[in-house]
Amino acid sequence: MESVGVDARETLLDVSLQLWADHGWRAVSLSTACALAGLEEKDFSDEFPKDDDLLCEVFDASTDVRASEVLVALESAEDGRSRWREAMKAYLRCLEDDPRHIAVMVEAIGSPILRTRRRSSYRGFAAVAASQATRSSADPRETRFAAHFALGGLTEITLAWLDPDTDVDREMMLELGSRLFEECLNSA
Repeated sequence: MESVGVDARETLLDVSLQLWADHGWRAVSLSTACALAGLEEKDFSDEFPKDDDLLCEVFDASTDVRASEVLVALESAEDGRSRWREAMKAYLRCLEDDPRHIAVMVEAIGSPILRTRRRSSYRGFAAVAASQATRSSADPRETRFAAHFALGGLTEITLAWLDPDTDVDREMMLELGSRLFEECLNSA
């Protein structure tokens, strides 16, 4: 793999992400991605001996992109309300900049191997969200519960935002979504 280089690996992951977005997670395979990218499968077979290894790497990379955008926004904001608004703005911008991340976020639940990873990433996101609560319960479990609840709601309003048959728009996601996220966390 070292002889192939970082650029080839990034190309492989990008093509795999596109496969997922276009055809679902089941379509992601090393042979298909390499063929589409014009890469040699043998150059990646040590790193990705099974198609699930590549699929998990695509999931992890997408999760890392979304998480890093939101974390930077959280750290740069001044207070609770602006913190969640900036985090929501970063989240929306990430999805608008590369809508393929939406497929990863939503469809991962259909794959047994990804379901475990998704749960783990949601636990991580919930821990970060709970740590940002400005008012919270004496019982940290309640704050984490509220964070999981808020994340589930965020996923659903994201789907509503993307559904042309609803009246959920970007402004509603940004303003009401960030306010509800904060209120949910602070009500625990």
